[in-house]
Amino acid sequence: MSAKGPIFILSIDGGGARGAIPATLLHHLENHHDITIRDDFDFFAGVSTGGLVAAYIAKNAGSLEALANESYSARVLSDIFDKSIWDKMLDRMQNQPKYDGKGKRAYIDSIMGDMHINEIVDKHLLILAYDFMNRELVTFKNNRGHDATYNPSLAEVCDAASAAPTLYPPVATAAPKRRWLVDGALATNDPSHCAISEALAMGYKLGEVWMVSIATGSPVHDLSQEDRDRIGAASQEWGIFGWLRNGLFDHMMTASSTVSAHHCQELLGERYLRIRGELPRKLMQLDNTSEARIEDLKSYAFAWYEEHLEDFQELLKGVREARDAHARSQSTAGSSAQA
Repeated sequence: MSAKGPIFILSIDGGGARGAIPATLLHHLENHHDITIRDDFDFFAGVSTGGLVAAYIAKNAGSLEALANESYSARVLSDIFDKSIWDKMLDRMQNQPKYDGKGKRAYIDSIMGDMHINEIVDKHLLILAYDFMNRELVTFKNNRGHDATYNPSLAEVCDAASAAPTLYPPVATAAPKRRWLVDGALATNDPSHCAISEALAMGYKLGEVWMVSIATGSPVHDLSQEDRDRIGAASQEWGIFGWLRNGLFDHMMTASSTVSAHHCQELLGERYLRIRGELPRKLMQLDNTSEARIEDLKSYAFAWYEEHLEDFQELLKGVREARDAHARSQSTAGSSAQA
């Protein structure tokens, strides 16, 4: 064991409006049990909507109840996924992003204020974006790495990290060497393996890393073989617009998440918990913000909470025991040094 001791990471996937799932699930965990999410976790990692949740908690911007019931309400999400009347009339005929991003940025500004990433000093934060000009992953983290040197505002970070291609326009950074960034889910929709790498770079041993990773849903396997063959045959004729109409970005997000989850399970074993579940295909849409859809997502969040609660409590127990063991070892080492 290193001198640092255990580190407990909360990692949150992207998923647009499906961010209502991790927000609601975390609220249930904290509301019904001896758990304080911000106190119990040391490190928050997120991408896209998961980055907004991670930053909200790391900043200590408010209660998880407010996050789940206000920020991820149908009313607020409808403002985030909004555009001008002119854009609504023309829709995709104008060959522009589906949304202008103004509602998203206004929401982010209201939550993050003028705080900058390096002002968070008591927790670790990692948010991913993608530089499509240089084709490289961008890792925003407080007080570490080249993307912390210009100390961007949390609003800028969250805006860039959630600029999903085709949905929102890219976001320009305020750095002296300006970059144009899009949603980090273009690189990976599950930041868990990046968070593990970051923990190792900070000096933690792999055996000291504990993690809870929260997904935002995968479609239920409810298609008959006949339907699969019909869609599969049709897909052979799809070009770029055909794939876009059939959820290209969401397919990319799901694929990268499965790779990351596989790596994390192999690396951490019993110190890793992936909270995930299937959703009806009608709930997979990234920008469906109707009140009925959001309430459906929150119902599934409660079901996942109940399904994974025992495993979560067991993992948290292991973390607390590991922390106690480390504290005792440090105390013993200190006593021996004094003697």
